[in-house]
Amino acid sequence: MLKYPVKLIFFYFIISINQISIAHEFWIEPEEFHIKNNEVFKANLFVGENFQGSLISFSNKYLKKAFYYSGINKIKKRINGRLGDIPAINIRELENGINIIQIETEMNYVNYKNLLKFELFTRKKGYPEAILQHKENNYPVNFNESYIRYAKSLVTKNGFEGSDIDTDLEIEIIVLDNPFVNTDKNKRILIEYQNNPLIFHQVSITSIIKDQLKIEFFRTNQKGIINYKFKKNHKYLIDSIVLIKGSNKKKDQYAKWHSLWASSTFFIPKQ
Repeated sequence: MLKYPVKLIFFYFIISINQISIAHEFWIEPEEFHIKNNEVFKANLFVGENFQGSLISFSNKYLKKAFYYSGINKIKKRINGRLGDIPAINIRELENGINIIQIETEMNYVNYKNLLKFELFTRKKGYPEAILQHKENNYPVNFNESYIRYAKSLVTKNGFEGSDIDTDLEIEIIVLDNPFVNTDKNKRILIEYQNNPLIFHQVSITSIIKDQLKIEFFRTNQKGIINYKFKKNHKYLIDSIVLIKGSNKKKDQYAKWHSLWASSTFFIPKQ
């Protein structure tokens, strides 16, 4: 467990997606996680770490899917935007209770020119055996990795009724118990890959209150679940990845590895 102060200074600029390090997280950061009445919901997209990062503007070339699930029945609605919009997400029609924002990016690629960066990345994300497999497969030192990012955010309007749901992302974080109520109790967090629980799989939870940042690492149980007690007035980023062999085909830039990134953000208010 790491705990240290960090200044939340965001550098608001747009950079090429191909220049963003694959070792960084992708997350949805609402301007307000909890809105009321006729307020417009706005959220930024970030790539970075420790709640500091680079802004991503709205782009259909980068965002393959952008939806939100609203109301008691979690009706699926498309998020529309204009090229270059910042904040990238602007929604006027949120329903009362918990709403789920969902983003899936297009396939992107990163090039590794040596194995050190790849080894550091895979060890950090729970795949220490990947570097040995890379060598056993006689993969080159200079190689490509393909990746897709999947992000969710739990936000509310006029109260905390409702729940998170499975939105059918290829890799997904699902908070099975409403995180905004009964905060004195542990809540179950399920990690799924292709709609199956990821058992004994690494999950990290980053939380922040004021200038105090904490990063914790967990392993899911035999049901793909971890139990966690959320704290009031804390912002959370839960993330996990799956790393598999790449297609090694021309259409995928002969990628030797493919990673799928999942994140979920929310804020527990004081109430």
